[in-house]
Amino acid sequence: MTPRLLLLFALLAAACAVEEAPPAEDPAADEAAIRALIDRTAALNNAADTTGWVALFEDGAVYMPPGSPSVTTRAGLEEAAAAGFGSYATDIRIVPDEVVVAGDWAFARSHVTGTATPRAGGDAVPVDVKQLVIYHRQADGAWKIARLITNSNG
Repeated sequence: MTPRLLLLFALLAAACAVEEAPPAEDPAADEAAIRALIDRTAALNNAADTTGWVALFEDGAVYMPPGSPSVTTRAGLEEAAAAGFGSYATDIRIVPDEVVVAGDWAFARSHVTGTATPRAGGDAVPVDVKQLVIYHRQADGAWKIARLITNSNG
């Protein structure tokens, strides 16, 4: 081999050694993380924790509640949560029907059941909602809600 060819092979080998391999995907771990986030979402709803609930969303997230305009700002999320949690005490359960992870994006199709009791008094109202939630993996590896779309079954 000529010295130039040897140099070329050495440079190519060095370039390959420097390039980092992409992180190994672990779909089972990602799905488990999404399911844990779903459980946390229900717990924060039941605790009426506005700050915790809003923290589940990434910057730029969109919340599309039934019968209301889309919420597209962090302040809007805070207002929606404060209004809902201030008006009702919830006892809900979120059950995922489907969780799909595709790289740094995932979605869950779920149903939400339980009750919402008016804080001003009155009978509990049944909750029967379906939702589609799109999750996005953040730079630190954590999953956050990018889109939350809900619709009543009633």
